[in-house]
Amino acid sequence: MKPELMEQIEHVPMLPETVQKVEAVYNNPNSGVAEMANAVKEDPIITAYILKTANSPMYGLSRTVTDIAQAISLLGKDTVRTFTIASAANTCMDIDLSPYGMTQHDYLARAQLQNALVSRWVAKVDRSLLGHLSLASFLLELGKIVISRYLIESHQGALLSDALAKGDTTKKAEIGACGSKSEDVTATLFYRWNFDPDLVHLIRFANEPEDASDPETQEMAKFLKVAKEAITLEGTMTEATLKNARELIEEYGMNQNLFDETVEKILSAA
Repeated sequence: MKPELMEQIEHVPMLPETVQKVEAVYNNPNSGVAEMANAVKEDPIITAYILKTANSPMYGLSRTVTDIAQAISLLGKDTVRTFTIASAANTCMDIDLSPYGMTQHDYLARAQLQNALVSRWVAKVDRSLLGHLSLASFLLELGKIVISRYLIESHQGALLSDALAKGDTTKKAEIGACGSKSEDVTATLFYRWNFDPDLVHLIRFANEPEDASDPETQEMAKFLKVAKEAITLEGTMTEATLKNARELIEEYGMNQNLFDETVEKILSAA
């Protein structure tokens, strides 16, 4: 990774104390809803973000969530932990993704849809995988913010936007513009924030599941890869992107019916 890109990562603030408290509660097997709710409620901005996100139709809740304890009970500790970290991560940096041709709304819509798709799909397959996949799916694109800042500050944004305009894949365009793909940048940022090494490893191989060194990471990374293919940079699902996702599902030998059921519920709620 280029030293200038590493320098951008070093300039990203550490996550606030609320995240540390939530992580401590999350990693304590004896903790419950009350402990998690108390850790979150100390930060009104994060609390407001969690409630707003939880009430998005794409998460399929049958009633409006009005407090954190209710959100934890209905969505689970994995999801509320993810919303907490996402809120903190997305507010600690200015989001300017103009080199990608994305707005802040596009970025947030893609992150949320990616999380809703993966979380609801994985819950049908194996809920034990949500610990890593919920968080990874929501913050997988975080590296794009760092890459954009680097390119904008070095007046090289056109390298990325021109490559995307001529039809290069996002991965190829990123490597050509800055020497790294966004998953590697996100993984490095997560390492700096002291997250579980297994989570860092998963994010790093989200675009190439087959290159991961262990079978468990390979299997989890396949969910992320399919979700990336299913959703546009603008945060929507189209016939073309869903076709690409289903081709991957067939290649990976995954259950397409469960994927299709999840997609249908999300689209019908939109």
